Amino acid sequence: MAKKFLFVVNNGPEDPNRATVPFLTAKALIEKGQEVAIWLYNNSVYLVKENAYQYVQAPGLPPLEDLLLFCCDTHKMPVYIGVSCAVGRGLVDLQHKPLVTFSYGELKSPPDLAQLMMEADDVVGF
Repeated sequence: MAKKFLFVVNNGPEDPNRATVPFLTAKALIEKGQEVAIWLYNNSVYLVKENAYQYVQAPGLPPLEDLLLFCCDTHKMPVYIGVSCAVGRGLVDLQHKPLVTFSYGELKSPPDLAQLMMEADDVVGF
């Protein structure tokens, strides 16, 4: 039986290594038949902004764009964007309407995160 993993990611394009590793790990778990969801907090909300992830490349790691294609497009891994962090960074207005285009992800609030944490077998912070 597949385990359910929830990754809470905090780093954005300013630190390509820390931003990429959660998605690389998600890919490895998906390849082993496990379920993974990713919650984006803090600067990681920038990772799924249109025209941002295409430029995230950590030395020695695959491009973030390739990992997103594998995880999200091919394997439909859910990605959740912490709405409070997106509001605080000017990506979403106070009514939670996006001010930018997000290529991946769904805006969610802290109660949604709490529910996902309760449903997960493992919660991992990156």
